[in-house]
Amino acid sequence: MTTFFVFILTISIVVGVHEFGHFQMARWCNVKVLKFSIGFGNPIFTFRLGKDQTAFVISAVPLGGYVKLLDENNLDSNEKIKKNDIKRAFNQQPLMKRFLIVAAGPLINIILGIIIFCFIYMHGSLQIKPSISDLSVSSEAYQKGLRVGDDIVLLDGLEIKSIEDLNISLKTHPQVFKDVYLKREGKLIHIKNLFWTNEIKVFPYGLPIVIQFIEANSIAEKIGLRIHDEIVMVDQIPVKNIPDLIAIIQNHWLKSFDLTIKRENIIQYIHIDKELFEGKVDKKRIGVVLGYDENVIKAYLVEVKRTFGDSIKKSFAQTFTFFNLTLTTLKNLFIQKADLKDLGGPLAIAHMASSSFLEGIFPFIQFIGLISLNIGVSNLLPIPLLDGGYLAFYLLEFIKGKPLSNEKMMISQRVGMLILGLLTVIALYNDACRYLLGS
Repeated sequence: MTTFFVFILTISIVVGVHEFGHFQMARWCNVKVLKFSIGFGNPIFTFRLGKDQTAFVISAVPLGGYVKLLDENNLDSNEKIKKNDIKRAFNQQPLMKRFLIVAAGPLINIILGIIIFCFIYMHGSLQIKPSISDLSVSSEAYQKGLRVGDDIVLLDGLEIKSIEDLNISLKTHPQVFKDVYLKREGKLIHIKNLFWTNEIKVFPYGLPIVIQFIEANSIAEKIGLRIHDEIVMVDQIPVKNIPDLIAIIQNHWLKSFDLTIKRENIIQYIHIDKELFEGKVDKKRIGVVLGYDENVIKAYLVEVKRTFGDSIKKSFAQTFTFFNLTLTTLKNLFIQKADLKDLGGPLAIAHMASSSFLEGIFPFIQFIGLISLNIGVSNLLPIPLLDGGYLAFYLLEFIKGKPLSNEKMMISQRVGMLILGLLTVIALYNDACRYLLGS
């Protein structure tokens, strides 16, 4: 019941914001709005408001929403436009106004995502502090003076507050840092010309990896894994962090292998037979959510708060990263580098929304920001029937000096309907297999 409620709440907020963008921009452009609906299908609740008596509707199927504008091309058989309203019809508006009205929906979703992430950054959150967790005594970094347990404070003048800051710095800067400041037992340590290599490991590398959730009817459930089990080794290969563990399991896929786990401080061995992999929908997943022991990781957490300016910068950077990730994922789907089985639908959103809600108000707000970004960016894709498809038509109209013919519009919309319908069916099928059938 909680999952259903949280799902409805999440979708209503994000879709409501999206449609409000279309609605408000239409009002600013003096286009008459006939209906503002959250959901589809039969109306459950309706009231009228404003000089135009716009119908605000909550409908039976809570999987979207729409804003109905006065448009001579989309009239019901029993509808007629008053002479005074013709100039307020959407189809009568200049190209720029139509473009702005359509673009306002996804843009306000993106703005909401940026605002939420900015708020989260400013409020602060617990993050893993940037500490050295493993280092070979034979490494150059050790000879320079780096030690296990050192907290990284500054890299070439850039303040490092968390693992996130460290990873960004490593991606955007050269491998050699001229000035490195560390904190060791309360003292500030200065190292010059540090060459950063893969030998330098930082937390959470080395922390115990713990199972936090097990999917129903998954391989993990069938072999007897339990929540709070600590995964120690795979086929006698020690695992030190979650990415390494995932990579090792994927390399052993379709093969029989052994897991070494620690359960209530007792070492146990569990065999995974290759026959269990046959017919699985989720490729290279045994069906667990991994994390770290709360009692252990507390010692490595620090509260990170950021200034307004820094929060804005990081929010825009995250939005840009998310946009690139969406485009890359879509590209990989079409060139078959990504698995269609990874697509999720309403059940996947409901599951993630419920999990974030149970974690607390701030994780839930952050999830709303992610979903808002997802809807905003996805709707800007140039696929017919999406907002981005209509924006693409308007760009063609601007270039050609005239709109596309009705015939071409109909053909393109049918193609868009086919693409979206196919993706929807695949997502629903994956949801059913993952959450209902457990395959």
